[in-house]
Amino acid sequence: MRIDEGGPRVVAYGLRNPWRFSFDRETGDLWIADVGEVGWEEVSRVPGSEPRPANLGWAVYEGHEVGEGDTEPDGPGRLVWPTAVYGHEQGECAVIGGYVYRGEAIPAARGRYFYGDFCAGTIWSVDPDEPERVRHELDLGVSLASFGEDEAGELYLVSRTGSVYRLSD
Repeated sequence: MRIDEGGPRVVAYGLRNPWRFSFDRETGDLWIADVGEVGWEEVSRVPGSEPRPANLGWAVYEGHEVGEGDTEPDGPGRLVWPTAVYGHEQGECAVIGGYVYRGEAIPAARGRYFYGDFCAGTIWSVDPDEPERVRHELDLGVSLASFGEDEAGELYLVSRTGSVYRLSD
C-alpha cells in the first residue's frame, strides 16, 4: 500500500512473507525480499518507472517454480519474476532484504542490491542490470537480523547477537 496525494493504494500483490523491503534512493525501484515456503527464497525488484500494482506470483510460484494448485496468481497486476533466488541446500532458511548500495567507500559495490540469509548469515549482492550474476559477498558467521543504511548510503548489517557491522572493502 502506498499513501500519496490520492490516499492509500496497493503497489504489489502475490507476496508470501516479505522480510524487509527498501526503495533505491536513486531510481525509486522497490526491492522486496520474500521468504519462501518449501525450497526457495526470493528477491524481487519492481522498477519505479513501471505501473503499479505488480504481482509477485505467490502462491502459484515459489522462486521460478510452479507450485501445486492454482494456476493464476492472486490479485491483479503485471507478473514480476524474482530478480534473484536461492535454495535451502546449505542451511539457508529465510531471506533478509537489504538496500541498494549508494555509498562512496566501496566503488565496486555502487548500484548493487545487498541481501542475506537469516540462519546462515550469508550476504550476497546483485546488479539489477545483470541479475543472473549474483555475487557472494561474505559469510557473517552469525545469524543475520537486518540491514541499515546511513545518510551517505553506507550499509550496515545487524546480527541477532546484537552486533552491528559496517560493510567495508
